Amino acid sequence: MPPTFLYLFALAIWLFLAAVVWLMAGLMMVTARTRMFSRPLCFAMAGTFPFVFVYQLIAAPIVAALLAAAIGFWKILERGGSTNTENPLVIGTSIIAAFTSFGVILVMSLAGFYEGWRVGWAFANGRRVRDVFNEGPTVKLLRHLRQKVRSSASLKPAYKRDRDSLGTRTEEENNGTDQRLS
Repeated sequence: MPPTFLYLFALAIWLFLAAVVWLMAGLMMVTARTRMFSRPLCFAMAGTFPFVFVYQLIAAPIVAALLAAAIGFWKILERGGSTNTENPLVIGTSIIAAFTSFGVILVMSLAGFYEGWRVGWAFANGRRVRDVFNEGPTVKLLRHLRQKVRSSASLKPAYKRDRDSLGTRTEEENNGTDQRLS
């Protein structure tokens, strides 16, 4: 089975389940007791679609690089135009790359589903989208990574950090007679 068939099959199942959720939400509108959950349920399910696709697009270059590395490894070990192999290293690498690629896409899809559901539900309950985004785990993770990058950038030697922060060079540096470096 080609991977595109599996992807389209999973997409069809997702669309079917979304239709079932929207049908349930429509039926929930009938009774007053469950009416307050109907709108957030509709928005949450609708929010999953763009988030899952965006997260998959983010994962696509990682998966492409992983599969290209596996193909490159194969071509290094077995030169020529053969598409069949009996080399156990090539077979093992290909299997590991395929399962890792599947895992990356699966994890990113589930993360996108969670984020989309969370944003849609909060938006339907009257929260501002900007506030919901800022409270999400993805933004918190990106902020944490940005702080780590900034803190590692601040580990430069003191004389380089001072010079970079000022953005100017002294007269000695311009003339090439910097006494601090010699």
